Amino acid sequence: MLKTLLYFSWPVFAVAACSFDQTVPPGDLTTCPASSLFSVWRPRARFIGPEGWMNDPQGLYQRSDGSYHAGYQCHPNHISWGNISQCAATSQDFVYWEDMNGWENPKTIWPTELYDIRGVFDGSIMKNGFDGYPTTIYTGTFPSPLGSGTNEGVGAETQNIAYTKDDGASWIKLPFGQENNPIIWNWPMPSLTGFRDPYIFTSPELSGLSGNASGATGDHFLTVSSGIHGIGPRLLLYRQTNNTDVRGWTYLGPILSAAAGSTFSSEGWSGNFGINFETASVTRLNEEGESLEVTDTGAVNFIGLGTEGGRDGHEGHWPLWAMVTYSGNANGSITPNINAVGTMDWGRAYATVPFSVAGNRSVLVGWAYEDDEALVLAFQRSYQSSFTLFRDLFLKVIRNVDPNTPGLNSLGNWITRNETDGSLSVLTLGQRIVHEITDEYRAKSVVSSPAPATLTGSEGFVPFSTQPKGRYYAIQATLTWAGSTDPASMPIAGLRVLASDSEWTNIQFEPASETLIVNRTQNSLIASYGTETEVAKLRLWPILNGNTSTIQSLNLTVIVDNSALEVYANDVAVITTRIYPWLSASVGAGFFVLPPSNGSVGSANVSYSQVELWDGLVDAWPSRPLDTSKPLMNDGPLPEIWGGLWTGV
Repeated sequence: MLKTLLYFSWPVFAVAACSFDQTVPPGDLTTCPASSLFSVWRPRARFIGPEGWMNDPQGLYQRSDGSYHAGYQCHPNHISWGNISQCAATSQDFVYWEDMNGWENPKTIWPTELYDIRGVFDGSIMKNGFDGYPTTIYTGTFPSPLGSGTNEGVGAETQNIAYTKDDGASWIKLPFGQENNPIIWNWPMPSLTGFRDPYIFTSPELSGLSGNASGATGDHFLTVSSGIHGIGPRLLLYRQTNNTDVRGWTYLGPILSAAAGSTFSSEGWSGNFGINFETASVTRLNEEGESLEVTDTGAVNFIGLGTEGGRDGHEGHWPLWAMVTYSGNANGSITPNINAVGTMDWGRAYATVPFSVAGNRSVLVGWAYEDDEALVLAFQRSYQSSFTLFRDLFLKVIRNVDPNTPGLNSLGNWITRNETDGSLSVLTLGQRIVHEITDEYRAKSVVSSPAPATLTGSEGFVPFSTQPKGRYYAIQATLTWAGSTDPASMPIAGLRVLASDSEWTNIQFEPASETLIVNRTQNSLIASYGTETEVAKLRLWPILNGNTSTIQSLNLTVIVDNSALEVYANDVAVITTRIYPWLSASVGAGFFVLPPSNGSVGSANVSYSQVELWDGLVDAWPSRPLDTSKPLMNDGPLPEIWGGLWTGV
């Protein structure tokens, strides 16, 4: 992924003016020295680089011993994007991680060659690749105009191979030249807005539909994310020319196209396709997880899409998914029919990418970015961003949906299916935190069970009887509405987290607007941090039981990992965002309700049940010291003469 650069100037500070007293409102924290706020908001229960800048996941795969390799774009000793490298870590369980080659220098691929000297961009893995070794195909970048807002040309972004003989500790790049790197460099059409982020996958269905008309017969396919200036985004599809050579790829055509700035749903369910695709992926899912076999007629095809330039806020990005059916053409190309489009994460997450895991699992992770876009306190934190939690993807089937539901047949993030018993089901993308993480979080935490509560909307904040001791906890709860079938008469309800009298964040579902909201307006006393309210579309479907229709309950899982907040609702809607309370007292949690949207508290109520608070979570990096900050470097402004090549690679 290409990150828009915001040049950072070194601050001038007076140490005497800096106060770290978190029992009182903050002073001017910009006067504090480098790394002095390193631990204040830093997550610890998730994948995060040891220091400096990090962004997209890349090089994700399950190694030969069953452990997991996760690479990520990194720029050590820097707080902003630059001549990016791949850093990496490994895990046995998605919970606890070890830096590859030690936390002091976890870089495993970095700019060294003509074709990648500007930066090593996203790549994906073929496990049995060059000479039988795990092989990454990644985007290398050359010093020249690059990105959808420039006049990018052929050669600025190319696809290249590196392979590993030691399961990811080091990588060997193919040399520059014919039949070596770059393996894909020439554009299949002119005026592209990008040409990056190759994603490798297998698909027996696409192999059958494509046939051998193109001359390509290999088992692997590859997408390259792109777009056409003034026309719209394109996802380009390649097929391995034959199985004996990972260097040869045949272009089949776009596998997905959209008009610039278009959206699938006019009702807000589907984000915006923007002007350029990034970090795309392809998978096929059934109710259990990954299912690639054509014989599984219940499985559904999904394409993941990062979209650029179609959103106000959130750095202009949408992480989307599209549910598609494919048809083959006589020339070997593939035509998709888009059936539904949804949002992978409605908050401050992007570059979400799945990979295959043993047991027919498709596990996804993304980049969870900060909300300090002007880098006001980045110097004091001395790190930027983390990953989302790892998530299992599956086909979510909601059965016995009332066929008279308003809007059922509108375009959205679902399709319907008529079952053999005459009932109706709704199908959409399902996401849940991998069980390894939630199991370990609960096992290592102090678990309490707040008493069930029934509230009408007039109560506001109702603190749990047992409060968390710090900023690392999880809450699970089931919310059920009763007393009215009119959404406008139902109370707005959810949870409050990281709360004190002066700072708090509300997570709330509004039945009338079918929106799940994270209200961050009071999340921090520090004015420079973002406070934009996060909004996800979420429908509680009416479920038939005989002749009676009752709306679904809302199952919430909320993870508070210091500044990293993740909200999961009914395995369908996810919001990842950032909250930055300053006061040490801002740790509280409890129920939160508001009057119904019609303003009248009546007979309708919401009941909370199966409530648990897990206080403590885990330290995901047991081999690291508490402070892994390093001295920061400043490369200076973008050197135009070199087209984006700094001296501090």
